[in-house]
Amino acid sequence: MFGMDDPAQTLIQLERYILDGRMEMSEVMASQFTEMLLLRKKRTADEQSMLVKGLRILCDVLVARGKGARAVASVGILLKERRKLVKVLRSAAPHLLNQLTPEAEDQHRVGNVLAAAGKTRSARRAYAKAEKLAPGNLASALDACRFIGYEAKLVTRLAVCSAASGPVIYANESFRLEPLGNASVDAGQVAEALLGAVPHGIGDSSLCASEAQRIENETSAIVSGEAAANAHLQKALDALTPKHDYYEYG
Repeated sequence: MFGMDDPAQTLIQLERYILDGRMEMSEVMASQFTEMLLLRKKRTADEQSMLVKGLRILCDVLVARGKGARAVASVGILLKERRKLVKVLRSAAPHLLNQLTPEAEDQHRVGNVLAAAGKTRSARRAYAKAEKLAPGNLASALDACRFIGYEAKLVTRLAVCSAASGPVIYANESFRLEPLGNASVDAGQVAEALLGAVPHGIGDSSLCASEAQRIENETSAIVSGEAAANAHLQKALDALTPKHDYYEYG
């Protein structure tokens, strides 16, 4: 069975399979891995952490493979085992709590799973909770429009999150929006989603159009060299640059 000898190595291998697009193998491997750890009634803190990570992977793979119904069951186990992990860490290693994946990210995942299973009402609540836990959660807002579809509140939330996300940056060979305290998102995908809503007059069409245009303009400026690839970093560097030539005071 996968992962019996070295669970940590199994998680690394799982991530590699996903990057390589080997989703069927990833599903089999993640299923066996999580089942193996769930059978261990007395798990160490490390084992509990690996179980939670494995369940996250399993949920994502099941959604990607169109297995929403099974993903619903898995995400329920994920939330249960996450609560156990928080309890274990509070008792045994409270200093590690700040390294735990933010709850907002798991609520975002819950939204994806429920929406993929056709449970749109519950999915809306999960996406809304992800936003409440992490205001400006652009990744969650984008997936809400993707998985549920264009609805006025969802489209407006996406536009508002985009507007608050700061400038487009170029990192890891892609153009990103990087909202403070939240995961970065592909800028082109955000612009595409916003533009898709405009012709239908859904949500704040004016804001959607202006945000899509802003993303396009800032991306073009980076490509042409008119703007820094990372405006956040450039601003920080500029702040370190002396504003006076101290030699003139000789």
